[in-house]
Amino acid sequence: MTAELMFLMVVLCAPGVVPAVIFYRRHCKERPGGENRFPLGLYVVALLICAFVAFWVGTGWGVSFACSGPSSGNLCGLLGFMVVGPLSSIIAVSVLSWLITYFPPLQMKRLVVTGVFLFLLAGGYYFRGFFFDIVMHRSSLYQYTLQSGNLDDLQRFAPLIEAQMRGLPVLKDVSLNSQIKSHQATVDVDSQRATASGVKELPTMTISFSLVPRVALADAIAQIHDMEIRLALPATIKTSFAKAE
Repeated sequence: MTAELMFLMVVLCAPGVVPAVIFYRRHCKERPGGENRFPLGLYVVALLICAFVAFWVGTGWGVSFACSGPSSGNLCGLLGFMVVGPLSSIIAVSVLSWLITYFPPLQMKRLVVTGVFLFLLAGGYYFRGFFFDIVMHRSSLYQYTLQSGNLDDLQRFAPLIEAQMRGLPVLKDVSLNSQIKSHQATVDVDSQRATASGVKELPTMTISFSLVPRVALADAIAQIHDMEIRLALPATIKTSFAKAE
């Protein structure tokens, strides 16, 4: 983490200091002799850890939510870093400082429970990608099929489509299978004879892809259709979607 990023994080989370100071001052006034007073050093360390964990967990959730929609732009990550992360940090610090200062008999136990909860929360967020990628990967693999009687159009547009799909934020693991599945001899079959005999074997290429976590297939298909319009996909190419086997 760079010094500039750390400074910006401190500035964004600074409002959380206000409730922390207010709660601790009231805590000290209720115990003028220092009896059963929570140590200031431990109080500061606990709140700093709480603020740091809550900020990055909130930022991660905000970025995932803002960048998963079909209309997300290049600046979608700012919602997480500038809004959700600081807000999560301020709320977490306020709640923890209130728990520590208002419940002195149970303050240490509550601090430990809160710390364990935040640790599990952060761990669950950072390891969720492992779960989705390893356990759920097979169920989220799809195929985008390109089919055309014009082999030149198919070979020209398939790599362009793959490159555009790699740039879509809702997709991952995009891969083009450049092998043409139908027989080459099919292209030379007389169209009338093929129609009469019911032969419809057209050259086909497939592009496999999977979805970014929490992205609906309908949103991904909508972005792919928008991409087809931008590329001015010729009418000779027909497209379809299917679940990968």
